[in-house]
Amino acid sequence: MSYFGRMGLAILVSLISVNMPSQAWSAEDTTSSRPNPRHPWPALLQQADTLGLPTGFLKHIDPKFVTVHFEDLRTYAAEYHPHDHTMILNLRLSFNEAGGALADLARMTHHDVALLYHELLHAYLDYLYATDHGQALTAEDQQVLEAANNQMACHYRFVRINPIRQLKGATELRFLSDQDTWEVMNETWAVFVGWVLWTKLELFQDHLTTKSWTPALIEQWTQRLTDAVNSGELLGYYEPDDPEERQIARKRFIAPSNGLTPQDVELLLTTVLGEPPELVQASTAVFEQYQTTMEPAPSCE
Repeated sequence: MSYFGRMGLAILVSLISVNMPSQAWSAEDTTSSRPNPRHPWPALLQQADTLGLPTGFLKHIDPKFVTVHFEDLRTYAAEYHPHDHTMILNLRLSFNEAGGALADLARMTHHDVALLYHELLHAYLDYLYATDHGQALTAEDQQVLEAANNQMACHYRFVRINPIRQLKGATELRFLSDQDTWEVMNETWAVFVGWVLWTKLELFQDHLTTKSWTPALIEQWTQRLTDAVNSGELLGYYEPDDPEERQIARKRFIAPSNGLTPQDVELLLTTVLGEPPELVQASTAVFEQYQTTMEPAPSCE
């Protein structure tokens, strides 16, 4: 879709927010690893590196691109606004919950680290589309951009949705607008990235720098991933851009036929998160098996 077709869109996690006075920090360069409301990006990268969290895709983002606000969000857990490249996080993710700077990653819960990475994936995709790249993107960035464009051309545009999420077998066909297509792709990928971070932290018990994937850990991962896929936990969603439809449903969830593909999973685990081949193979096998049991995606031809 056209990037400019989604100006004003907020990518949301949970439900609607209450606007409260907030402080913001803008991502600029510095060398300090301590939280700094004016220079957060290098500290975020350094802390993430120290903890063994993925940073490769974050290092591709211009440090001046993203501005982060902290607000007392009551319904949505977080928001990302592509029109002004602003990330809004709940106050609990700020240092001392004061809204001035990002909290130390080492003190965040697994849930909050996952939430943060969900939003960081939004920022990365926004950067790939929004920036006037005078210099060439990296090969990895080009790969992600091409994959996103390909998926938005069909898989995340002509879709089945679950009008009533509890009734998984009841679906409706929809041809989504540019804005809704962008949001479905963003949320589907970001939900998976957040789940990956949360699950890995749980399995490794925070020891990301000293542990590596073993057959036993991969077996546990595979079981958790299978359960998450079967339960619909990893399905994407969008907030309809049609005001009349928003009065009926604040969110529309995608049916399994238009959920993550094995190709999406391989791209996100390999190119974005830098996971090893054995984990990628186990993960794509879960989605390949799941595809054999569900309704195929609608044809765009």
